[in-house]
Amino acid sequence: MQDLSVDDLFLHMKILSLSGHPQHDTLILIASQPGEAKDDYSSCVWAVDLRQKTAPRRLTPPDFPVSSALIAPDESAIAMLSQRGDDPGMRIYLLPLSGGEANRLDTGDLEIEQILEWSSDCSALLATVRVPYAEDALDDPGSASRPIVANFLPYKMDGDGATVGARTHLFRVPLDGSKPLQLTQGDFNVSAGSWSPRGNRLAYSRDEGHHQRHITQLWVADAQGRDARRITDHFALVTGATWCPDGSKIAFSGSKVPGDSLGKLYCIAADGGEPCEYGGGDLHLEGGQIQWHPGGGRLAAICNHRGRFEIAMVDTVTGECSRIGRGLAQASQPIACDDGLAFVSATMCWPDEAYFISWDGSNDRRLTRFNRQWMRERKRPRCSLRRFEVPDGKGGTEKIDAWLLRPPGDSPGPYPVLFDMHGGPQSVALMDYASHVYWYELLARGWLIVAPNSVGSGGYGDEFAKRLQGHWGELDLPQHLAILDQLQAEGVASDHAACAGKSYGGFLSAWAVGRCDRFGAAVVSAPVANVASHSGTSDTGFYVTPYAMGGEIDDKLDRYHALSPVKYFEEVSAAVLLLSGQDDQRCPVGQVEELFARLVRHSDSKARMVIYPEGSHTLAGSGRPSHRRNYHRRIVEWLGAH
Repeated sequence: MQDLSVDDLFLHMKILSLSGHPQHDTLILIASQPGEAKDDYSSCVWAVDLRQKTAPRRLTPPDFPVSSALIAPDESAIAMLSQRGDDPGMRIYLLPLSGGEANRLDTGDLEIEQILEWSSDCSALLATVRVPYAEDALDDPGSASRPIVANFLPYKMDGDGATVGARTHLFRVPLDGSKPLQLTQGDFNVSAGSWSPRGNRLAYSRDEGHHQRHITQLWVADAQGRDARRITDHFALVTGATWCPDGSKIAFSGSKVPGDSLGKLYCIAADGGEPCEYGGGDLHLEGGQIQWHPGGGRLAAICNHRGRFEIAMVDTVTGECSRIGRGLAQASQPIACDDGLAFVSATMCWPDEAYFISWDGSNDRRLTRFNRQWMRERKRPRCSLRRFEVPDGKGGTEKIDAWLLRPPGDSPGPYPVLFDMHGGPQSVALMDYASHVYWYELLARGWLIVAPNSVGSGGYGDEFAKRLQGHWGELDLPQHLAILDQLQAEGVASDHAACAGKSYGGFLSAWAVGRCDRFGAAVVSAPVANVASHSGTSDTGFYVTPYAMGGEIDDKLDRYHALSPVKYFEEVSAAVLLLSGQDDQRCPVGQVEELFARLVRHSDSKARMVIYPEGSHTLAGSGRPSHRRNYHRRIVEWLGAH
């Protein structure tokens, strides 16, 4: 048995998407794997026969990148985006399931972003396309070196850079080679769309074309995009619109307050009306993939429940909501196929694989073994979920959950301890091997990893999640410290303690070493360091920050400054490693630069800043493979040294 290592990231296969149909037993998936030689990723399409229960078979070679692989309703072919030969970019290819080569579909010079679905008669595809757009009279869409002209926010998005100069619209792409038909057009962006089961109507989410375009609503039109009208009001975000089998209703995930990431499940009549909410304050959706039971009357979606992503089942007649839990696992990407649901699942000790479950929760079985073999050859850590009594910030106490990962073996400790602080903050500690590769080598080296779901986390009710508004760091850091006190009193954790986190977790780790001396080392990755400057430079900061701070900067300026870690960085005594992607637009590189400058000018603490060229906010989990290895290796070595 080998120890887990940062280099194992090159063995990890990540399942990116699933595709299937309730009336068929073939599941299609895309799996991606980092490669060391080319310092890039290979992605392949795989097929799984749900009835025969045979091993997955690979349908495309790793030489060509693929995305948006969707199986046709009649199981005749797979439509996918791929780049092959002399293709200037990703193009639509059709791969016959009966065998043979993939054939490129002629779409001219359209810049296709995503294939959304097949038409019910398998004659066309629905796709989002990026269409050039002139922002003003002096803006030339045909220029390769045109300036960035912005008239609205957000004008950029993390991972994409500047998004102005084009609009995203829906196109119908016929399979007979005829010209694609643009279904939506105008000064707005469409984020997703779906044809009704009969194919005579179209539902899609779009912004309103105003100066602030983070607000999206649900629209309905005929199949050609005509007679479009908005059927929702007063929502901040609408995603995952899904028609019921008879076409009478549309389910979607929505939130009504800009900046609030707690998605709720709604259903609305296809002709409009008052949306019906299911689950109330206790049902927090994770992602926007919503699936209807083939007979209607039931919905399935992934919900965040007490630190685990579970499958929520909702009866749309009675409103009754139940959950299918899978022990200490998290689920994602549900898709209705055959007589149940396929989905991706992972635990803290086992990376993601595809699974299948019947609609009643029975027949739970694993479909893939992409990561089982190499992981079986490693010494795996011990994982448990514990509840700790901590201060509630209101003069009393409450109990919160924390994941404890212990090194392999049976040693009781004490161990050096890393408090890993999750992002969001309305998220939870994620079971995402790709982003936490450093955990596993630290565990092999004898560290204890503690990942709390402190106040502000989603999945524990609205009050718990929203209590942190205007109190970043003030309420959740004391809860982390209370857990540290208890683990040290029990003899599980030693006096050698460190903290680490990314995004909001980066904020909290920076806040922790600026406000207390309990941690000898910290890793601050892609943080919010200066709340005020972040609100004006982040792709989402202009609306997320006022929500998080409980008010606009002009009304709460003192709070914005008081809750900024950079204010306290002249008092830091811990050794601080600062990490960021150079092209991070969610928490721009200036945030770590402010912290680093403060440390260099005013502190004698050991400090190092590492910036990764072209890296985005998702650098740790999906950035350039060599950068990811360097990133995770640096964390391991920094914590070991300091």
